[in-house]
Amino acid sequence: MKKYLHAFLFILPSLVYLSSCSSELPELKVPQSSQKQLLSFKFLDFNPVADGDIDTSTRKVKVRVPVGTKVTALIPTLTVSSQATSFPQSLVAQNFTKPVTYMVTAADCTKRAFEVTVEVALTTDPEITGIETISAKTTDSFFIYGKNLTRTGAITKFFLTSKLTGKTYDLSNVSLTTTQAKVQIPHDVPVGLYSITVDVNGRQVKYRTLDLKITGIGTQIIIDRMTVLAYIRGQDLIITGNNIKATKVQIRFQPQLGSTTQLKDAVLNAEGTEIKYKIETTFPAPYRWTLTVLLDGVSYALPDLVTITAK
Repeated sequence: MKKYLHAFLFILPSLVYLSSCSSELPELKVPQSSQKQLLSFKFLDFNPVADGDIDTSTRKVKVRVPVGTKVTALIPTLTVSSQATSFPQSLVAQNFTKPVTYMVTAADCTKRAFEVTVEVALTTDPEITGIETISAKTTDSFFIYGKNLTRTGAITKFFLTSKLTGKTYDLSNVSLTTTQAKVQIPHDVPVGLYSITVDVNGRQVKYRTLDLKITGIGTQIIIDRMTVLAYIRGQDLIITGNNIKATKVQIRFQPQLGSTTQLKDAVLNAEGTEIKYKIETTFPAPYRWTLTVLLDGVSYALPDLVTITAK
């Protein structure tokens, strides 16, 4: 028995050595995991925790840290796939003044690189501090509360991101101030759990405290953004939506410069999903217009500028 034990102890170091990722060694015929995902990347020293957004398709990670943070020696906590390893390792301080590449190696020795970028927040950055509800239906409206949600000359966008698929959906701005926004959920958002993000001129901040749960299909009127923003006299201008109901439908054209406001009757289809106006050959052109849909006198403003030319 001792003879066999000594023999096993003699060959054990060799087996361990052969299991390394060196390409110069013969392969062991033992199935190994190929999983090499970066599952989470966080800085736990902040309150709230600075949690990284991991894009698995581009393998890029973005982490926002508070105003004034020095990023020359931040200590991240990261998790990777079971049996995988990372370099640099978790809990090792790094200088994040430039993007840092983390290499995740699977048990089968295959590798995947993730680029981590740390962004220091500005005092003017938007911030979401709360939401009116955590459960809603499509076409429902609700309030988002925060700081710096808009400023002069800025373009503010809110959007939902599916926690399951990663797909994003724009939230329509119904009303907006620096501290609160009333938004409407699109009619085509599937049931599920979503995170909320605000983007003010490219500075994006995700709300991390609560998620929004879409529970079903709502019945509120919704007017979509327009997909075509340039028209010629004589063409059909089409505005799509959902649950649109009205006896009288009109479109108000407000000129950006140089002309007078135009109020035109429009036609609603039977399904309540499309408003159509045939642009008259005498319509003032060329001008750019902001549009407002009037449904029995109730206004629904569209966010985009539309250009109408003579030909």
